[in-house]
Amino acid sequence: MAKQTQWLKIQLLSVASGISFLGSAMTTWAVVLRDKDVAGASGVSLLFLCMLLPSVLLSPWAGLMADKYSTRTLMPPLLIVMSLCSFSLAMGWPAWWSYIALLISASANTGVNAAFSALLPSLAAKEDVPRASGLNSIATALGSLLAPAIGGTLVGTTGFHWPFIIDGVSFIILTIAILLLRVNRSGVSTHEEGSLQALAGLKFVFQDKLIRSIVILIAVLIVSLGVIQVGEVFLLVDELNATPVIYGIAGAIFALGAVTGGIFTTVTKVPMRFHLKIITAAMITVLVVVVVIASAQNWWIVMSFGYLGGICVAVLNAYGTGIIQNRTKEEVRGRVMAAFGAVITVGTVTSTALAGIVIQTFGVRATFIGAAVIGAVILVILGPAVLKNGKSYGREDQIPAA
Repeated sequence: MAKQTQWLKIQLLSVASGISFLGSAMTTWAVVLRDKDVAGASGVSLLFLCMLLPSVLLSPWAGLMADKYSTRTLMPPLLIVMSLCSFSLAMGWPAWWSYIALLISASANTGVNAAFSALLPSLAAKEDVPRASGLNSIATALGSLLAPAIGGTLVGTTGFHWPFIIDGVSFIILTIAILLLRVNRSGVSTHEEGSLQALAGLKFVFQDKLIRSIVILIAVLIVSLGVIQVGEVFLLVDELNATPVIYGIAGAIFALGAVTGGIFTTVTKVPMRFHLKIITAAMITVLVVVVVIASAQNWWIVMSFGYLGGICVAVLNAYGTGIIQNRTKEEVRGRVMAAFGAVITVGTVTSTALAGIVIQTFGVRATFIGAAVIGAVILVILGPAVLKNGKSYGREDQIPAA
């Protein structure tokens, strides 16, 4: 862990990361819009699976690479591969190539994400890790907020070519930033017998009671919010008679909430002993948001509490990730963060897959309430364990061993 936070490097790296995320979000938006008529609904689902599954299936090995090799050795080649994949999408090749390009790019991105998540604590002091994560989440949220508007303008005026070109260039920008800023997390040169294994990160997650509880709680809440994401269009348009414009604004307001939450976690330096209480309060608030949205009689209520939900997501991401990074031993941090990312992805895929079926069966409002109840039950079961096992967090002098 860094003794002193290198804020300038974190800020510039976050800007480069945000540009890269903006490009990726535009590619996702553009490739789905371009290929939907040829691919059909099942083909679009397969496109999303190509983007999501590698982060689950390859996470143990991606995390192992992030721990074994230095940042400057691993990230630039993977980013160049992603850049070439994006450029290839602009070439007008047959629709089947989209699946291959996205699969290769997502596979490389699994290693990039693991290496980047493991890198941040090497640039920030322990108490500033959530602030650094919050700064990066601002860039991510801004990318989500701006990508549809920029992508839509480009497609409407110049066609599908430029979103893919911009995405390819964005990966090169991140590569240059890593090299010029001289940021680096060294690979594991010495390790105990058997410790340099692909599944060591997952093992660490489930051995540490505090990390295990936090990961499970966040995963369940991701499922609850995923149900909202899928069902919001049915609630707003079918139940509350909102226009498509209102539906789009609601999504933008949620992203704005995430930006606000990221700003809060970045500019507010909170003592480490309060971090667990903050994420517990954020989890409770998320459940309240889901219940209120489920019973909303006006679309402005959905927007207002959606904004609050966006804030909570950013807070959970910053403080939850910060706690996990601080509790993790240096030599397995890449694998732990890859395992955490895989769990979140599984939660996202699960909620996306189940939400449509459950909404059609029980209705959108009942589904939202059910998701909130399940989340509340898990919180009641695991919440006390989080607070109990985290009593010493923020007061310990060393990172606990696995």
